[in-house]
Amino acid sequence: MCPNNKQFDSTFKATLAGVKDVLFPKKTDKILQDTDRIDGQTVLVTGSNTGLGFAIATKLAKRGGNIIMAVRSGIPEKGQEIQQLSGNKNVRMEFVELAKLQSIQDLVLRLKAQNVTIDILVCNAGMVSAGSKVADNGLDLMFAVNYLSTFYFVNLLLQHQIIKPKNRPRPRLIFVASESHRVNFPIDYTTFGQPVPYSAAKVVKFYGYYKLLLTIFGVELHRRYANEGNDLSIFTLCPGAVHSDISRNSPSVLKPILWLVFKAFFQTPTKASRPAVYFACSPKMEGQSNVYLHIMQEKLMADAAYVEENGKKVWAASEQLLKELGSPL
Repeated sequence: MCPNNKQFDSTFKATLAGVKDVLFPKKTDKILQDTDRIDGQTVLVTGSNTGLGFAIATKLAKRGGNIIMAVRSGIPEKGQEIQQLSGNKNVRMEFVELAKLQSIQDLVLRLKAQNVTIDILVCNAGMVSAGSKVADNGLDLMFAVNYLSTFYFVNLLLQHQIIKPKNRPRPRLIFVASESHRVNFPIDYTTFGQPVPYSAAKVVKFYGYYKLLLTIFGVELHRRYANEGNDLSIFTLCPGAVHSDISRNSPSVLKPILWLVFKAFFQTPTKASRPAVYFACSPKMEGQSNVYLHIMQEKLMADAAYVEENGKKVWAASEQLLKELGSPL
């Protein structure tokens, strides 16, 4: 396992690091065989109508999964496209708008009414804004989409027994984070989730901060279920620099430059999907938990992710925030 404590505080530094990771890849022992399949298992992938999520859903469909694409657009054409690409007809779509808690709750209730049991959950959906933006519920938009939506969604799925910890093989929960979670950014519980003005130059720092919250949540989730026999497998990953449309909300002046850099140096979504697909399908991951992959290299997450006090405080702050928003767990 490789330690890694580098931190990012600018778009330029993060982009350079991403290019370096792609241009100088390290060898990996994380290799899937053609026989590593998930036939009959139900897989839900958020944000799977485009980019990385689409690639993940397509690969998992090819390996036999029953795919649920939780998306806010591309219905039904993107699901039909994955059916054609994979040769798997067990692909369907469900609408969800992750910036809205009611939309998440509606999705969970639909899944429950359909008697769905999720074996593999891939929390992929994310966004990068051009600067600070406010969601309809008054929270910072990147906070709402990149962190709180996952906290709320996962907890509701567990509460409603759509994810069943006692199932065997163990349910696998896969969080798409980022190496930028190593950002040097203290957690402010007094303004937790509230809009704080920041410019385009600070977007990566705030993006990394919200991904840090996600990694802390993943570790705390592992900690809570590990105490009951490790009945969930929690995995977190950074796919590396990927040529996708996650930067579609970036400043317009930067879009042409970012597109050229992405095109020339970044991975395709298909290649970047490898760690998520490995976590979902590898028999070596059965019974494992709290594992982090950066591209295909196993590493430790930032030190802050493992601090138990951080886990308890972030969890409590998230629950309190949901209560204040009228969506208590």
